[in-house]
Amino acid sequence: MTHTLHISSPLNVDLPRLIASVGLPLEYAWTQGADFPDEKIYYVWQPEISTTVFCIETHPRNGTTLSMDGLAAWEDYRLFPYLADCLSAQLCGKGIADIFKRYNEAWTAEAIGEAVAYVKVYLSLGKRYYLHNPLVPFQFIDNELLATVGTSYRSSTPRIFGYIQYLLRHHKVKTATEVGFETDGEEVLELEADVPQHVSIGRVKSWQTDGSVTWQSFSQADVELLLDIARRHESGLRKADGVVLNDIGTLYQEGIGVKQDGRRAAYWFGQAIEHGDLIYAPSNLGDIHRKGCPPLPISLRDAFEAYALGQDPYAHYRIGQGLEEGWTGQPDPVRAVEWFKRAAAAGHHLAIRRLAQSSESSPSAPSASVRKATAATPPPSS
Repeated sequence: MTHTLHISSPLNVDLPRLIASVGLPLEYAWTQGADFPDEKIYYVWQPEISTTVFCIETHPRNGTTLSMDGLAAWEDYRLFPYLADCLSAQLCGKGIADIFKRYNEAWTAEAIGEAVAYVKVYLSLGKRYYLHNPLVPFQFIDNELLATVGTSYRSSTPRIFGYIQYLLRHHKVKTATEVGFETDGEEVLELEADVPQHVSIGRVKSWQTDGSVTWQSFSQADVELLLDIARRHESGLRKADGVVLNDIGTLYQEGIGVKQDGRRAAYWFGQAIEHGDLIYAPSNLGDIHRKGCPPLPISLRDAFEAYALGQDPYAHYRIGQGLEEGWTGQPDPVRAVEWFKRAAAAGHHLAIRRLAQSSESSPSAPSASVRKATAATPPPSS
């Protein structure tokens, strides 16, 4: 599915001027329209951010249409109304009065939910779901691909969307041939089915950088897929991505679908770090050592060493706390402040609060709830 907005104007788009007015480092390509010789189609994206492209079709008689894939990155959902407003300003001499009210965060959440619903329906029928505005032609999502990250059409909407973004961003999404794409399209012309529902067997709280709270939910199917990935990983049949191994650690830490086991959780968080997850896993490994999780005892030294591997502002905050409180030796308040400032510069609420307390000469550091996260947390993740 796509989201489209039409602007009635006889003018053609001046894309370099449009990009300058948006004020972001956008890249683009263009092609001539197949049906009309004076039609141009521009493909626009944010380098290192976009996982799909914006499509701008401009025609002197038919006006200009802006479209965005329903599975676009969260950052592109934010850009969509700005791009539309700048297009209108260029073509009509004024922006769109209520554009930011119409395309707000509530609309984004609803639109992403609708896009994921389409994916669920296609996959529940064993069909491929093709992106409409892909960065690479004929990209598609299928059950086999999602299973590699412990996800299925029975998973929660945030989990499916988050892992699709992860797969797109890391160039792991499959592509079909043109013939295969056309054949698949003929098979789903009359496709109808109910949207498969997610049934949660456990939830995990996730703190975002700004202090907001989201929840990550797991289904029984998620657990079974993740445990199968764990078996294959340990046997050497197929090594999993770090972010997926982090999910396995979370299952054991929280006792979701398995018996709670702090040592197993720490093992899987360690595996996640070894296989490339330097965002979530170091923070989760640090937390489990800092708080303890039976039969794993509390170890502040081990917690500090785990946080030190992390690239997340939360881990940087905890490094500052460890230095301030002397988790591995003598307290070092000067270095602690440096780490608090580093985390605060990234917007982390605990670090900002701690620095504010320091300025008021308060010696105690604030406490914080356990921070859990998985790669499928929706595209504003710390």
